[in-house]
Amino acid sequence: MAKKKYVLLSLVTHQKLTKEPYGRKILSLFYDQYPLLAPQYANYYEPVNNPVRSVREALEYWEGVPFLCRRKNFLVGSGRVSEDMNKVGWIKFEYNWNPKTDWFRLFQELAIITEAYFGYVHVFTEREIEPAAVGSAIGSFTRGTPAIQLKKGIPNLGWAHYFGEEYVKEIDVPLLQNHGFDVQKLGEGCVFHITENLSDVIERYDEFDERRKLLKSLFRPDLFQKYERYG
Repeated sequence: MAKKKYVLLSLVTHQKLTKEPYGRKILSLFYDQYPLLAPQYANYYEPVNNPVRSVREALEYWEGVPFLCRRKNFLVGSGRVSEDMNKVGWIKFEYNWNPKTDWFRLFQELAIITEAYFGYVHVFTEREIEPAAVGSAIGSFTRGTPAIQLKKGIPNLGWAHYFGEEYVKEIDVPLLQNHGFDVQKLGEGCVFHITENLSDVIERYDEFDERRKLLKSLFRPDLFQKYERYG
């Protein structure tokens, strides 16, 4: 999706998301609680142009691999549910930026429903989109990070992350909290964010980026992939 500000929610899980009860739970979350983000069109492949107006209609396409969905009205967005070659589940949603949406709450609810072991929510602007367009592997951060990319290390830290299973042991909770980072228990893991508000990435990017660099320094160095621009 070509835009200058977009929100990305990306999560990976060992659960088979294309099977029940995951499809019904995820779609119900959108249609019941976030109708402005719910799929308007769905398919197994491009073009994604089959109208869907309810959980029941969207479920007709859910067990396809991948499940693709799209919104063409406010809020414009798209979604994908798929698996990598190792059958590790990956779900990502991308939307035009809207400051009135509680993106963090949605992210936490998706982390619980999908039983994710890693995920993040971030808003991307020109500051990060344009450098990624030149072919750098940091694109796995701007487009969403499937499990196969995580084997190389975490591409970068988004505004908020969920660490579960093998990743939760990487968090020194007292250390992060002593540096002013909010870390909360969520499900079998922990959720944390870099600044108070997701909009800080847009309105105070330099401050956000400094806090991100500080947060990364509180983890073991080889947890992350290395990039000249992002440190």
